Amino acid sequence: MNMKKLILSVIGVVIAQACFASTATIDLGTTAGYTPYDRYMSPVKQVLSHLSGAQTPTMDKVRQLMTVGRNFRYSFTDPYTAATPAVTAQIHAGDCKAKSLWLADQLNDPNIRFVIGRARSSSKISHAWLMWKNEGQWWILDCTNTNQPIAADRINPNREYIPLYSFSKDGSYRHHATEMLIASNMTGYTVASR
Repeated sequence: MNMKKLILSVIGVVIAQACFASTATIDLGTTAGYTPYDRYMSPVKQVLSHLSGAQTPTMDKVRQLMTVGRNFRYSFTDPYTAATPAVTAQIHAGDCKAKSLWLADQLNDPNIRFVIGRARSSSKISHAWLMWKNEGQWWILDCTNTNQPIAADRINPNREYIPLYSFSKDGSYRHHATEMLIASNMTGYTVASR
């Protein structure tokens, strides 16, 4: 009887790990012809379209820039449109959209994705951050909340950094959580966040 309990216990652990592993996949979204944020994305699209990738940034460079961005004062202005990187750099301040866009501009890597979503599942307002692909691995870059890159495959995607829409040099994407929000009629969140 003890052996049977042990085997069932091991099976339970394996199933739990498999369930977590299946939720830890990275949601890169599907191509979206339209997002509700499109009319506010002019600064974002302008910066992303000019990312040349002349030199791939190193992880050390990313950390250095995230520390600089993290030290920018938090300043909320427009709830929908990001300040330009030049303005953010000049005043050393910005909200999550402005800091993310500044960081994207500094990194100059065409693999960057500008993401709008929720920092946590309990968040009532939206948040902006970057996703960056380096050496085959995706990283969350959120210099509003931290000065360190976060391995995207190490988070619980049902609880933190939940993407709704993302924007790259090549287009826009709608993510799985967007469908869930629409299905559950969850409305009333805004783009601004800390």
